Amino acid sequence: MSQRPSTLKAVAEQSESLADFGRHLRDWLHELRLVSSRPLAAVAVAEEPPRLSRKFAQGEIADAWLAAYAEHLAVKARIQPPDWVFTSSRVLAEPTFNEQNESPALRALALAHAPLAFKRRNIYTPSVDLPLSLHAGRPRKSADEKRQTNADRQRRFREKRAAEFKALRKLLSKVQA
Repeated sequence: MSQRPSTLKAVAEQSESLADFGRHLRDWLHELRLVSSRPLAAVAVAEEPPRLSRKFAQGEIADAWLAAYAEHLAVKARIQPPDWVFTSSRVLAEPTFNEQNESPALRALALAHAPLAFKRRNIYTPSVDLPLSLHAGRPRKSADEKRQTNADRQRRFREKRAAEFKALRKLLSKVQA
């Protein structure tokens, strides 16, 4: 079983078809839930993904979605969007709507509510899933990092106690002598 992609570059590298791309993009969005700081958000979109228009049919749609999500994430996280998102080859020639938006009412809703990053690339969708939740303060630590921090803290505590006991024994031996 392959690991979920943590960057948009990994999404593109793992995609062999438009259906694959959709699955990997959803996996990336799931991984994005773990991002809790601006630097981590920047890493998720920093590297330019390989062009999917050269890899499979309708790859230009995937290229536009990658650029749109990268810019949208950058705006939401208040970080500088990477330069690669503004290349003209990542803009669709014709407007595209989700296949669910067949009715005129749903298309109007998509036209009105699509985020600017998506509109710039001729992608119209009524809602965009972006599960980004930045937290003030320190970034989250993994369980391994927490275990290592606690082990270091315990080692320092034991060393300090050992030094205190050594000083007390020395003082006690002077008093008894």
